[in-house]
Amino acid sequence: MAGAYKNRRKEDGPLQIVVNGQAQEIPLESTLFQLLQDNGVSLDAAVVELNGKILKQEQWQSTVLQPDDRLEILVFMGGG
Repeated sequence: MAGAYKNRRKEDGPLQIVVNGQAQEIPLESTLFQLLQDNGVSLDAAVVELNGKILKQEQWQSTVLQPDDRLEILVFMGGG
């Protein structure tokens, strides 16, 4: 059993990405939509930039995150 861990590839573990300047580990094959939901982001009020490109909400469910992706998530709030 000890040898199984030793032979583990980097691709087998969680992915390392950067979200709003902070390193974060996420499960392999996570979508952007899953990440937003897991972090409690209000989907109706969010804008997401992935590696310098703003993504439309229609793309969130089909966008699978990759190692070293950089996300900027902005959530707009109403106020008075």
